[in-house]
Amino acid sequence: MMTSTTFSDLKERKPAIRSGAAVAFVAREEVIAALRASPDLGLLGALECHVAGLADPVADGWVAGAAAVVIEVAGDNPASLARVERLRQQNPRLPVIAALGSTDIALARALLRQGVSDIARLPVEPAELAGQLAELASGKSGAAAAAPLAPLVVVAGGTGGCGATTVLTHLAAALAARRTDAGRLCVIDLDLQAGEVAYYLGQVPRVTVSALLDAGDRLDAELLQSALTDSGHGFSILAAPETITPLDNVDEDRLLELLRVVRGTFDMVLVDLPADWSNWSLSLALAADRMVLVTELSVAGLRQTRRRLDLFASLGVRADRIRIVANRVEHGLFRSIDLKDASAALGCDVAATIVDEDGDMAEAQNEGRLLTDLHRHSRFAGDIERLAKLLDLEGR
Repeated sequence: MMTSTTFSDLKERKPAIRSGAAVAFVAREEVIAALRASPDLGLLGALECHVAGLADPVADGWVAGAAAVVIEVAGDNPASLARVERLRQQNPRLPVIAALGSTDIALARALLRQGVSDIARLPVEPAELAGQLAELASGKSGAAAAAPLAPLVVVAGGTGGCGATTVLTHLAAALAARRTDAGRLCVIDLDLQAGEVAYYLGQVPRVTVSALLDAGDRLDAELLQSALTDSGHGFSILAAPETITPLDNVDEDRLLELLRVVRGTFDMVLVDLPADWSNWSLSLALAADRMVLVTELSVAGLRQTRRRLDLFASLGVRADRIRIVANRVEHGLFRSIDLKDASAALGCDVAATIVDEDGDMAEAQNEGRLLTDLHRHSRFAGDIERLAKLLDLEGR
């Protein structure tokens, strides 16, 4: 379920297919054999299957007069990707559905922006593919291509209480200050049981994210604007609910639709996730362009962070999308665990460190202010600025 909802969140609008014509299915022999063995094959109606290797050219006769083409694509095969691009260039009005065998959100996004009409999963489920073809045939995908979605960065703690929200609020302000069009960055507080983003910034929200999740089909850009809270630091906030919300009460499809609307409105979106993981938060980890995983340089903090990294790896979250940030790092000789030991324990490099400023931080947050408001040229401010620069450059 996570795969299909994540892919549907990335869909763009494409031309409708012609009625009365067959759909060409181009794939390896074993993929076609599995499809033909399905008892639901009849749901696909007129289907012409063509056996081809991942890099084999698509014959003109296969696509001439076809209503649409479903073609197998391997993201790790440059020739396979080039084949899709040639198909799109030679047949610009022909709807193309790319069939992928792995959950790779970056690949899906690249294919959709390249002009592919939709993404199908391998092995193909005839009922699911029939629904995708019906959507194309109905003209629901007939509008102009949607604008690319804004980069999505999720921030989470390797363990509870490691200061992930503190890092996020200061990071958001630093990123907003680096942008020329103020207000084009949004923070969504999805820590539904302990969210404090708005209050750390001294703001009292009138509307929270729960109202948007409950809006259903009424959710649009206008309703979104009515729910935004001004942070006072150049970015907008969708605040966490006032009351504790059970994590398993979140409708995953509604949440992904909310993210689609927000990412279509802003230039960059940051999400604060709860410390406890659920199906919907793992879906966001899969969909995110970058994940900032905050940890402390302690034995317990590093162990819990390593467990989360193992979880992400088992779900297919690519390691190169994750940035480890060590928070509350002690000065010089007082540091009990150095970065080399931390990297060895985690199995990956620590991308950035944030100096320990707990005493002054508590005072600032009690006043609803950022520490960088009080100490603009501190070591902490410099660490946050370096992290912002790292993420901002990656997003370009």
